[in-house]
This record gives sequence, structure tokens and C-alpha cells, in this order.
Amino acid sequence: MKRLALIAAAMLSASALSASELNTISAGDIKISKIDIPAPVLQPVEAAKCNHVTVEITSKLYLMPQTSKSLLFTYAKNEAEFKEFTALWTPILNKFGMKVTGTEYKNEFGILNYESPEGLVVRDFLAEDMNYDALSSTTIVKLQHELLEPLEQAGMTPIAALNIKNEVFRPTFKLYYLTKPDANMDHEVQLRQLKNGEDIDFDLLANSVKLVKKDASFSMVYIGKLLGFKSKLATDTAAAAVSLENYKKFLAENKKEFIASKVLKLDEPFTSGDHTFNYLLNMYFFQ
Repeated sequence: MKRLALIAAAMLSASALSASELNTISAGDIKISKIDIPAPVLQPVEAAKCNHVTVEITSKLYLMPQTSKSLLFTYAKNEAEFKEFTALWTPILNKFGMKVTGTEYKNEFGILNYESPEGLVVRDFLAEDMNYDALSSTTIVKLQHELLEPLEQAGMTPIAALNIKNEVFRPTFKLYYLTKPDANMDHEVQLRQLKNGEDIDFDLLANSVKLVKKDASFSMVYIGKLLGFKSKLATDTAAAAVSLENYKKFLAENKKEFIASKVLKLDEPFTSGDHTFNYLLNMYFFQ
């Protein structure tokens, strides 16, 4: 547990319970930066169990798609760039049994639709927010394999690994793999990262998701549905119990699944106005 008293002070600025606490940014809200230099080169993967494709991205970031529903989408400044995108990704999809059903390009936004005979969808994971030595290519390669192998073991076939060497990102990679879709993408079994800014209670999550890598005390990569986390200050354990019941009710009203909770004693009491807080309540749930 690290500096809980300082965290308590920061938490006082948080808003009261509301549905907006659970809102997440959709893929469509994110626009990739675009820089124009040489095209990436397709390279075979050495000793790859799943035979996925490796691509090096240097500056043509429009070749690095985002995923949603049964489609890949990108931001390309003209149709020539979008055609380059479709020329790269159509054979990758075909290689893994996906059939391209159509493309659309308008106002620098390109979509590639596909369908899968097995009803699968492509999803992605960017490793940039993980904790690793970005100056060590050996470390990055090792980390990539530490994520690819669990995907294979879970039957979530990796189809592509993009090694990113661009000033917009620190040296990193992005993985693309197959999984089963859900009408609510938060409920899909995906490769995800939980990074709250505070130490994670790993023991509380052991039976709810598959831990892939304990990235740091405050970060973990896992396979499963989208995890949610909320902390609340409490003057005593009784107040923490009341907060827990209220939040459980809030989650139920918003159709979120409660997982577990833990009450932690602050390293030092924290006083604000007439209240002295001695405890921190951590709660975990599925979005």
C-alpha cells in the first residue's frame, strides 16, 4: 500500500456517485495522429505458434487500425492512404478466415468491414501504458511474447503484431487477435489493462479474470471483461460498510456486476473540515 494518506487528499476532489463515473471513452472518440514516411514492411514471425503477421510501423500510422464491432477503422488523409491500408489488412484478415465485405472512405475516415464464418471479431491491445524499459528492444520482444502466449492458450488467435517506432509513441507494440463478440463490448473477453494509479488488490480479482502479467503493484494486464474500480474514503469501518452497500446498489441500478471489495487503514489519518478519514474502501466490478 503506497502513501494512502496522500491519495485520500486527492480523492476529496472526486464527484459524488453518478452514472457518469462509469463512462468510458469509445474507440471512435480517439483520432490517430498521421505522419507521412515509408510504408511498413511485412515480416515473418520466427517460430510463431499462431503464425501471426508482424508489421513495423515507422510513421504511416494510418496503417494501424482501431477495432470496433465487425470492422477496422482508420484515419487517412486521402484515398491513396486508405487503399494502402486496405491492401495491408485484407490479406491479413483473409489469412485468418475473415472475409472483407466492404470498405468506406469519407472525410479522412476509412472503414473496412469483415465477417467471420466462426462469428469471431478482431480486437486490439496497445502496450504503451505498460511499465517496461522502452529503450531495450530485448525487453519489448520478451514482453510481446508474454502477452501473445496467453492469448494463444485462451484460444484468442493473434493475427498481427505491430512494432511501433514513431515519435508519437515511446517504442511499443500493438497486438490484434480474435475473440467472440458481445453486443456490449465491455462484456467481451479481451486482453485488457487495469491501471488505477493505486495498488491493485490482485487477490480479489484472481477468480474473476485471467491474470496475464502483474505489470507493477498498480498495473495488471488480464484477459476478461472490462474491470471497473472505485475508491471511497471512510471515517471508520461502519461508514465504509454503508458506502459499500450504497455503491453496490448504484452498480445494480446501472447493470454492473460487483466483484469484491477491501477496506484498508490509511497510513495516517486525513482530516478535512469536520471529518477525519481513517480508512479507504476499494471496490472492483465489471463494467
